[in-house]
Amino acid sequence: MEVKSKVKKILGQWRHKKVQNDWTNKNVVVFGDSIVAGQELVREETPYRDAVYAKLASYYLNAHKLENFAETGTGQFKGQYHLDHLTGWTHSFEGSIQHYRQEIQQADVVLIAYGNNDWKQPNPDGSLHTLDEVKIKLRENIQRIKLINPHVQLVGVLETLAFRKYKPAWHLEGPNVFTYQEMLSAFIEVYQECDVPIFDIRDYHLGNHMDEYVDDRDHFTLPVHKQIAKSLADFVRHGYQSPTQRFGETVKFIFPDNLFEDSKKRQSLFSEIRKQSLQGKRAEILWFVLDKNYQANLDDLLSKNKLPTDLKITNIYQYYAAPLRYTSELDELSLKEGELFNSNNVPFIRFSKENQISVKNFDGNWSDAMTSEQFNKLWLKHYISLKDEVYVWRNDQFGQVEPLEI
Repeated sequence: MEVKSKVKKILGQWRHKKVQNDWTNKNVVVFGDSIVAGQELVREETPYRDAVYAKLASYYLNAHKLENFAETGTGQFKGQYHLDHLTGWTHSFEGSIQHYRQEIQQADVVLIAYGNNDWKQPNPDGSLHTLDEVKIKLRENIQRIKLINPHVQLVGVLETLAFRKYKPAWHLEGPNVFTYQEMLSAFIEVYQECDVPIFDIRDYHLGNHMDEYVDDRDHFTLPVHKQIAKSLADFVRHGYQSPTQRFGETVKFIFPDNLFEDSKKRQSLFSEIRKQSLQGKRAEILWFVLDKNYQANLDDLLSKNKLPTDLKITNIYQYYAAPLRYTSELDELSLKEGELFNSNNVPFIRFSKENQISVKNFDGNWSDAMTSEQFNKLWLKHYISLKDEVYVWRNDQFGQVEPLEI
């Protein structure tokens, strides 16, 4: 009996350690606030838990079940007043861990999706918490989960930027006297310290623009939840690493002209890219010209200019052809009667007779017509995140700018 017990224990440990990035038939638990609870996904209605990114990702990854314990208004320091009063326990992160102890014991994966309310809300009694207290509380809550289930796979989710008065709240201090940026950095620091993989939606060019949020503040639209779910599935399948984590961050150069035509500006661009390479940084060129011989011209450009082998070149039309492409593959584009089609013969760009452009959104609807300049700027505001290092052409040279300036 003792031998069988030891064998069973060893097999159980092996089962927990094998292929952590495979959610097939696994139990997934989510702790978080209204964003992942589904609050205000549709205004004035109940939370749409079945449509949030965690639920959809668990479906894509063939998980056995997902239990969503997220609640609106909650954080590490507070629960949800009316719900707490109704149930008799506090729906803070710590309170939820204690209440759902049995579910944690049976879980294979636990997603942690807090942060927003720690920044924008004081404690229930009106007192404030410091940034150091945010770190201490998160560290303690991670340890609580690990003590309950030492084999569980933890994932830290950085899921939103937050907007106030139609502007990013990045440098805005909340009532606790620290900025949104500082709060996010604190979560990243603790996750890294505790060896918890971080799913950061900014690595997938999501959550950077206000039109991705239903209330112009915090909560995602349904189409964006779907895109985050696909990105989370990619993150899990690749061993809890995003494309940015797999291939490295890129220093982004916005190039306003035709990259396939030689010019002083292009020579300056290549010079700056080589300098970045010598510093161990990977560069990415963002540019905006529609070229019918893209692949051939790109091959010619790379072969003749001795550019770094890890250089990334992203064209606006290639991007919109497949926004969530995770490889360096290119689409073969075709223009038919004023519409641009991708390799799957799906139209994604429309050109009007007035030389205006419409793009097909994540929800399948066409955007309002805009000028090419508006189209370019809109893409940059979606594509570039506040964690990016960005260079633009100014005063006859490339210089670094804050992403918020774009």
